[in-house]
Order: sequence, then C-alpha cells, then structure tokens
Amino acid sequence: MPEHPFWERTYADNDVSTFSKGPTVDIDEFYPFFPQNASVLDVGCGEGRNSVFMAGLGHQVDAFDISAAGVEKAVRIACSLSLSVNFFCCDLGEFIFEKKYDIILSHGVLHLPPKQVRDRFIAKMQKHTKPGGYNVIGVFTDRLPARPDNAPFTHSLFAVGELPLKYKDWEIVRHQEGTFMDTHPGGIHHEHAYERIIARRQ
Repeated sequence: MPEHPFWERTYADNDVSTFSKGPTVDIDEFYPFFPQNASVLDVGCGEGRNSVFMAGLGHQVDAFDISAAGVEKAVRIACSLSLSVNFFCCDLGEFIFEKKYDIILSHGVLHLPPKQVRDRFIAKMQKHTKPGGYNVIGVFTDRLPARPDNAPFTHSLFAVGELPLKYKDWEIVRHQEGTFMDTHPGGIHHEHAYERIIARRQ
C-alpha cells in the first residue's frame, strides 16, 4: 500500500500540473452565470486551479486542502499572477464554517473521506450557502472501482445518482455523469467514473 497518494509527489514539483492547467470543465463553462464579486470557498483546492481562476475573475476566494504541498504550490501560482487568495491547510472533516458563501466548490475530494464525514460536510456546505448561491461539486462514483493507487485513499465512492439526490430541494442547473480517461505526470493513466452537479439554493 502506498504511504501517500500520487498527487503529493507532483504537488511538490513546480514544473508540472497534477490535474491539468486552468479551471475544471464545469467552472470554465458556467462561470459567466455566477454572481459578480462573489464570496467563494474551494474545498480540496489542490494546486488551486479553480481558486486562482475565480480570483482572477474578481471573486473573494477562501481555499483549503489537506495537502501542505498542494497549498504551498497554489500560493506560489497565485503570487506569480499577482492574485490574492486566502489559501490554508485543513482537513475537510475538521473545517469550521465561519460565514456563508455565494459559491462553494468541491472537485475530486468528497469521495476520499469516510461516508459519514463527507455527508456531514455536504450538509454544512448547504447550510452555509447563501440563498441563490451555488454548490459546484465533482465526485467519483462506483460505476468503476477506485484505481489501485487511489483505492487506499478513497473511502466512500458515491453511488450513481447519490449526489444529485442530496440536492433534491435545490435547483440542479447542470448534471453530468459518466466516465473519463485521465493522464497525470509520470505516465500515470486512470479511468474514472464521475458525477458533477451545479446546484442553486432556492
């Protein structure tokens, strides 16, 4: 069993992008519809691909990740672009909400902690989203098993349809589900099953 997930190694390498440069596809396509000058929380920000992008649009961004290497790299990237993002290191299960946000993002992280932890966190995300605000979430599902190098760190793959069901009282403005191939630095190839939603609090 690997001691650390593969992304810890690439987070520490300034010459590569672990998950590709630029925002995730849902953010890249939907950002014109977000409110302007929004307060944003990026949960599990990694190298800051979405955090930096949103800050560049003029939003006020808080962003955290459990990986110190990821946060340090995100800070360097933001500084190189003269952008201000409140990056900090934190375990998702220990994060305490101190305010409400217009937009809460979480990509590729909620399937990692135990189910009880991530379900409790999703409830807190919803509670701390302003009326009319958005949750933008991407998770891996059990349509495919976790890859061997990810499996030791993936504790709660979502069932297909589980994520949108948690937002049945919200307006789901975008929903995607399927599989994709991903390639990471060092020739690491993965096929993942995913589900993504953009949900608006009524």
